[in-house]
This record gives sequence, C-alpha cells and structure tokens, in this order.
Amino acid sequence: MKEVNSDKQARLIDFKAIIQFLVQFIKNPVKHITEIPDWNLPSLFFIQISISITSGVLAGLLKMNIYRVANGLILMPIVSTITSLLLTTLLYYYFQFFEKRTVSFKKLFSLVIIASIPFYLFQVISEYFAPIALVGFAFNSILLIVGLNEVFKVEKKRCYEIVGALFALVLLTWIGSKISPNL
Repeated sequence: MKEVNSDKQARLIDFKAIIQFLVQFIKNPVKHITEIPDWNLPSLFFIQISISITSGVLAGLLKMNIYRVANGLILMPIVSTITSLLLTTLLYYYFQFFEKRTVSFKKLFSLVIIASIPFYLFQVISEYFAPIALVGFAFNSILLIVGLNEVFKVEKKRCYEIVGALFALVLLTWIGSKISPNL
C-alpha cells in the first residue's frame, strides 16, 4: 500500500520546487546549471511545455498577431519539445559512442531544458529583432557547455566542439531561413 502512494507522489509535479529553482536559476544561471534537480518526467515536460507556450504567446502578443499567439499555444510547445528530445537523444548517443559510457537520459533532458531557458526569454523579443534569438541560443550554448563539463564531466575542449557544431548548425539554419523565407 505504501509503494502505491509513494509511486503516485512521484508522478506529481512539484510546482513550488520548480518555481523556486527557476527563480534561483534566473538569478544565477551558471551556478544553477551545475545543480540540476532530479525531477520526474512529468515535471520536465511541464517545464518544457509551459516555458515554450509562455514564450510563444508573449511573442505573439507583442506582435499583436492572433496567428502568432495560436502558434505559441499549439506549434511552439510541440516543436520545442521534439527539438529538446532530439538534442537529448543526440547527446545521449554521443556519450554511448564517443565517451563509452551511459548517462541518465532524464538528467540530460533536464540539462537541455534548463539550458534553453535563456533562448525562450530572448525569443519573445525576436519578433522585432530576429538576430536576438541567436543571442539567446548563444546563452543556451554557454549553459550547455558548463552543464556538460560540470555535471557530466565532459572535457571542456570536447564541450566546445560539440556545442560549437550545434551552434553552427543553428546559425546556418537561421541564415538559410532569412535568405529564402518561403522554402
């Protein structure tokens, strides 16, 4: 009987702990990216979806465009969650093949979600100044480097190579979308 109750409690989202961590993280992101809480998957998905919805909706409201708001409510959480899961999977298999060790997928997913918070903050203003999204992604990249190095003990040079390659890919994709926006 006790196992059922503790299992049920493990599935619950601890909103208070999440908010406390996020407030502390906003105050000092570099310090707190090294102290990733061990949240359950529902909490991680809640954070990912709620931050992406908030970012998308605020961006749409700033542009005063109902289609952008709808995009923020529907498309943004789907695309951002898939992107986070893909990045987490990429990093997970990086550890499998190149580091020859297995790390916690959930902990990697936590790192990816938390490191992406600056991107979502900058994404809100990107409706008026598109390159600011790259600044947000640069902060995201810095936090990924720190997290991979400090939490997962990846050599710093290797962190720069991995995250630098990801940043270059995002930059090329962003430039491509600006050159030919109708493709």
